[in-house]
Amino acid sequence: MRDLSKATGVSSGTIRFYIQKGILPKPYKTYRNMAYYDESYVDRIRLIKELQDKRYLPLDIIKIILEGKEVTYSSDEIQMFKGIDRPLFKDILTSNGVVGPLTREELMRHSGLSLSDIQKMESIGMIAIDDKGVYDQECVRLCELVAKLRATGLTEEWGFQIEHLQIHMDLTEFLSRKEVELFTKRIAGKGLRSEEISRVINESVNTLNSVTNILHKRLIRRITEQMS
Repeated sequence: MRDLSKATGVSSGTIRFYIQKGILPKPYKTYRNMAYYDESYVDRIRLIKELQDKRYLPLDIIKIILEGKEVTYSSDEIQMFKGIDRPLFKDILTSNGVVGPLTREELMRHSGLSLSDIQKMESIGMIAIDDKGVYDQECVRLCELVAKLRATGLTEEWGFQIEHLQIHMDLTEFLSRKEVELFTKRIAGKGLRSEEISRVINESVNTLNSVTNILHKRLIRRITEQMS
C-alpha cells in the first residue's frame, strides 16, 4: 500500500475507500496485514483521478464507466459484426439542409463558433477532422448544436466551458458500450444473417434514442421539482 500510494500520489486512506466502494478490485492478500497490488492498480488510480480532476465526474459515475470498459468478447461474437453493413445508421442525418463536409474556416463561418470552441470540441473527441482536411456532416451538425447552446446563454461568461460536455461524451460512451454488449451477448449464435442483424441494431437503437430522450427530460423535471 505504501508503494502504491507513493507511485500514484494518492493517500492510502483514499485507496482503501476506492476498494471499499468497488472502484478498485480487492488486492491479493499475502499476509493478514499485507496485500499485493499489481501495475494495473497504478493505471486505474491514475485514470480515476483524471476522470475526477479533468472531467469532473463523481465516483459513482466513474465506477460505472470503468465497469463498462472491462467487457470482453469471444471470437464468434467479434466475427458476427464483420459482415454488418458499413456504416451503420446511414440515416443519422435525414433533415433537409444538412451541411458538410467543411474545412475548419468554413465550419467557423457556418456555425459561428470560435476557433477555441472548435479546438476544445476536438480535444474531448467530440469532432475530428478527416484525412482530407474537412469535417463530415455529423461533425458539422454537432457544431451547430453547440452553437445553439451558446445562443441560449451557455457562454463562457456564464462559466460554461466546452469541457463540460465531456460528461455527455463519457456517459454516452458507457451507454453505447452497454448497448453493444447487450446486442452481442443476445444475438450472437442465433444464426441471423448480417442484413437482419443490421436491421435489428438500426431499428433498436433509433427506438432507444427516443426512450432516452423522454427519460432524460422526465428525470430533469423530477429532480428540479424535488429541489423546489
